[in-house]
Amino acid sequence: MKFIRRISRLRLLPKLILTFLLVLSPLYFIGLKMNVSGSGIVRNEISNSLSSRVDLYMEILESDFSRTVGLLQQYVNDDDLLKLSTSASFMTDIERMDSILRLKSRLDLLKSSSNFIANVIAYIPDIDRSITSNEIDITNFNRVEFEALRQANNRFQTPFIVWQDRLFISISYPDPSINKSPRFVMAVEISRQALETTLSRFTNEGGGAVLTGKNSLWTVSGAVDVQQGKKFLQQVENERKQITSEIGNVKIDNMTFMVAQKDSETLNATLLMFVPTQSLLLPLQTYRMWLIILSLSAVAIMFAFSFSIYRMIHRPLRILVAAFRKLEQGDFEISLKAPFQDEFGFLYERFNATVRQLGVLVHEVYEQQYRAQSAELRHLQSQINPHFLYNTYFILYRMAKLHDNENLIHLTKHLGEYFQYITRDGSDKAPFDKEAQHAKSYMEIQSIRFRQRIKAVFEPIPQEVSNILVPRLILQPIIENAYNYALEQKAKDGLLIVNSVVQDGRLLVVVEDNGDQITPESLKKLQMLLSNGELVAESTGLVNVHRRLRIQYGPEGGIQLDIGSLGGLKVTIIIPLERE
Repeated sequence: MKFIRRISRLRLLPKLILTFLLVLSPLYFIGLKMNVSGSGIVRNEISNSLSSRVDLYMEILESDFSRTVGLLQQYVNDDDLLKLSTSASFMTDIERMDSILRLKSRLDLLKSSSNFIANVIAYIPDIDRSITSNEIDITNFNRVEFEALRQANNRFQTPFIVWQDRLFISISYPDPSINKSPRFVMAVEISRQALETTLSRFTNEGGGAVLTGKNSLWTVSGAVDVQQGKKFLQQVENERKQITSEIGNVKIDNMTFMVAQKDSETLNATLLMFVPTQSLLLPLQTYRMWLIILSLSAVAIMFAFSFSIYRMIHRPLRILVAAFRKLEQGDFEISLKAPFQDEFGFLYERFNATVRQLGVLVHEVYEQQYRAQSAELRHLQSQINPHFLYNTYFILYRMAKLHDNENLIHLTKHLGEYFQYITRDGSDKAPFDKEAQHAKSYMEIQSIRFRQRIKAVFEPIPQEVSNILVPRLILQPIIENAYNYALEQKAKDGLLIVNSVVQDGRLLVVVEDNGDQITPESLKKLQMLLSNGELVAESTGLVNVHRRLRIQYGPEGGIQLDIGSLGGLKVTIIIPLERE
């Protein structure tokens, strides 16, 4: 009863899905059972066939290479070869040439006896020549190749010698175990290309075959897909442990291959044939596909009668829910179109009207807040612009009175640049290099005034932030504050340093002095003044700059106060670059 109650509480779509599953489950079970049973029978037949084929192909390869070894051994008693290798110095040129031509003719016959032979070579040290079936003329003697192929080789274990990734069958006379300096070496070079072509013809189901030495010193692969054959070679050594003596499986690039192997004691090699399981079981997969298509067709037909009613309710609701989600994200441009003039059409129209009204209200509130902040920003800036005026005229008065004309010239120059910057236009922002130059002009003016008592250092600004826009008149008030409250009372050795760095996506402008007026208690009062700056009617330069930066950049910007390494106040102006 509880199960029935839970089902009755489900929505329409889950109920339909559950009904279809109950109807189709027995059909699927019967179809899969038939497919699994047929797959097992077909797999056994294919395994037996593949095992028989690999046995047959290995017998063919053994017969071919055994015949080649037998023919090669007959050349040990060849008259012309024995004469050329033992008594060539006693032969006339004509006799020697006749022997070489007869020997070359027999080498050609040996080469034509098998498609797997690429070349037949007779290495004869006494005449310092190599006679080959592939060359018209007699070639020069290759000492390196001769030394590699004359090594003793147990032909009862393996007939092959691997040298420079080439495969040879060779016979030395006399045997190197008896005489270390053989009179001649007969070698047959196996054609890898011909062997690969033959191996690729062993299977026609999209797989291939691999012939490899027992110790993996050499490997020849033939596959319908060359890249697939290379990947099989890369994994065959790791996967062969999972292969039984005859049939096994190997997985390559999410594809399963049926692999049959046959070991040869005569060749000391293993022949592996691999065929994609998918191609072998293609008829069963086709049957399974049609079973699925039939089931899906039944579902589609049954679903068509109920889905029309279902979509009349679910689809409009889904569109309405999606619209509400976009509205939550702040998208006030969304508008719904009602395809029918029904209850959902009425809801869509009311939703559109509500969105339009919300957009108007949000726009009004945003514009009002922006105008208020802009007005406050200009008010704070207007407080800062004339702040330096009175002190400047006092300095000019003192220099004129003392007849300090040289410094008076420098001062008026810097003063002109100073007032040119603050009166140039009404823009609230300026490039950082211009703002820094303005502050530097101010420091030059103060350096003329306190040249005997205060040393001012303005470090170069980073090149990458020279053109970013910053609020105007944020650096000069901080420097002015350092002169007025920290350095003006020092009798000597006053020091003021201004430095700019880029760190963690922020521009940090540090103004630090060595004044002795700052204490932990006074620092704490200044920090509290900054945090409550918006409540102060007549703000100081520090509070004004801090407030302007907060209006411009939000809580990421502003001023940070600390006791610096010089012993005085350290003021850090923080400007987030990503919000610049």
